Amino acid sequence: MNLDDLKDRLVSDARQTWERVQDSAVYNQLRDRYENMTPAMQKLTSVGAVVLVAFAILSVPYSYYSQSQDYVGEFESKRMTIRELLKVSRESSDVPQIPQAPSMDIIRSNIENQIKSANLLPEQIKGTEVLDNNSLLVPKNLTEGVLQVSLAKLNVRQAMDLGYQFQNINPSVKLKDLVITANREDSRYFDVVYKLVALAVPEAPQIPSEPTKRSGGIRDRLKNRNTENGDE
Repeated sequence: MNLDDLKDRLVSDARQTWERVQDSAVYNQLRDRYENMTPAMQKLTSVGAVVLVAFAILSVPYSYYSQSQDYVGEFESKRMTIRELLKVSRESSDVPQIPQAPSMDIIRSNIENQIKSANLLPEQIKGTEVLDNNSLLVPKNLTEGVLQVSLAKLNVRQAMDLGYQFQNINPSVKLKDLVITANREDSRYFDVVYKLVALAVPEAPQIPSEPTKRSGGIRDRLKNRNTENGDE
């Protein structure tokens, strides 16, 4: 069927449909009411009918447009969620692996060695002490212990250098508190108290090793049998 035949068929179907509408009682009643109206009411009714038909025609594409907008909003929401998930995944993969903290005895030994390397006088070294963690900043179950280091008569440069060295002992050892007060005997120097906390880093799970192959398998037995036959 070519385009002209299809066009003629559509025109014929439309004409037949219009004739059936004209023959209906509803149409005749509406036509009678329309003819009995005043010219102003007839004009107003015609405008209303045109608006109603236009609304019916435009409602179909508008519904598709509204639905497409909903699909676009849903797509953008899912795309944003996927981007956030990828960002979190990249950030989690970039987090450095923190090693386990050494024991408090090893930390104290390292601290004392650094103090000796600083060439401090005996009167400047007040000592080190292991304390219980009573801080609300770091829960007790997340720490291995707290080491307090007390030094006296330090200048600003010494206080900052020693604090930096103590902080870099181990990635799992953090400088929690730093208290600096002016020395009572000489206000040019300062008494410094360092508090270092050792974090309780959980041990990384061990990957189970592959099970060893059982000896004396069928392949080994066949190999040994072939070797014996060759020797004979």
